[in-house]
Amino acid sequence: MALGSLSWAGAPIPTPWHWGSRGKPGPGVTYGIGAVAVVDRTASQTTRPFVFVRAEDSHLWILWQKPDGTWEWADQGGKVDRPVGVIALDDTAEGNRPYAFVLRDQHLWVNWWNGKKWIWSDQGQPPSVNLFRGLGAVTIALKPTMSPAPFAVVFGSDGNAWVNWWNGSSWLWYSMGSPPGVSIGRSMGVLAVTDERTGEQTLQVYMWGSDGQVWLGVTDMVSSRWTGLGYPPYPEVITGPAGAAIVKRGPGQLSQSCCFVMTAATVWVCQDDSWLEVGAPLSDLYALASLGAISVPDINNDSQYALVFVTDGNNSVWACRWDGSKAVWEDHGNPTGHTIDAGVGITNTTYASPGGAQLPHAFVRTTDGLVYENWEQ
Repeated sequence: MALGSLSWAGAPIPTPWHWGSRGKPGPGVTYGIGAVAVVDRTASQTTRPFVFVRAEDSHLWILWQKPDGTWEWADQGGKVDRPVGVIALDDTAEGNRPYAFVLRDQHLWVNWWNGKKWIWSDQGQPPSVNLFRGLGAVTIALKPTMSPAPFAVVFGSDGNAWVNWWNGSSWLWYSMGSPPGVSIGRSMGVLAVTDERTGEQTLQVYMWGSDGQVWLGVTDMVSSRWTGLGYPPYPEVITGPAGAAIVKRGPGQLSQSCCFVMTAATVWVCQDDSWLEVGAPLSDLYALASLGAISVPDINNDSQYALVFVTDGNNSVWACRWDGSKAVWEDHGNPTGHTIDAGVGITNTTYASPGGAQLPHAFVRTTDGLVYENWEQ
């Protein structure tokens, strides 16, 4: 379909969703590294977004919402060559401690909050392996008796996916290997998936292989397996990632990971080895670019759905809600007078109490270097 500006007389922006400018660091934003929700229980039970970006000065910058609701940019210095991902570790009574993983000079580095100040730590690299790309970062509790810990996944010069993880007392490197006879391409998403039958979690890595199909790597840090998931039916061809998320259909159901991909104009989802077309924005039936995906828990019925953000050919943001069986598209409009360029990060925040509803916040970059927030309230 031609990338024309087509008229759209659909529903208005859903009333709970809003747009707000969050400015930019002095040098401007080159790309996003991710977003997380952080709680400071000494001030409030409400979680607040922390957004990590690489700026034009190659530094790591943090955009964060202070307890009084105002926003601030903070220069963390350092040097960022490639993004990996961000997490927020809830391991203290006072609240979360954010970690931002990046690649610098073929080493893995992390900028983390120790409860009092920000610290840069060189995580190094696996023996005789240079690190080329980041694949993602998550927090995982491998066993119900273990506390959640940081896991960062990177791609090395030996062609393998490597995990840098905290085992409770030290940082370790673990090789997930790679699909047999297939080179690891772009990351499609990294997830921590819970098995409700045992309470254990596994690390699941979706990636785009050199054979054109999506592969899923699963590990418990003892053994790993790679499974080829195929691709959408001909003539559709994958053009890029749209994110990964976890869906759960209700009480007594198991969590299920899924991967979203872009084709020429539409979005497809892969669950296990089944491919389903979730469609495209209703405005012009054209999914132009992905902004990311996130899992959103529904506390009313113990379910969880995926929310995928894309742009259409009219510079509008659309959100596709996927519950594992059907897709619903919402038009979220755009920041007036600005052209959306890329996604920066998406996170859920919780209001009122830790058990309250989780509401998504999507951060995007515009062509003039600004960060805008599209959030549900």
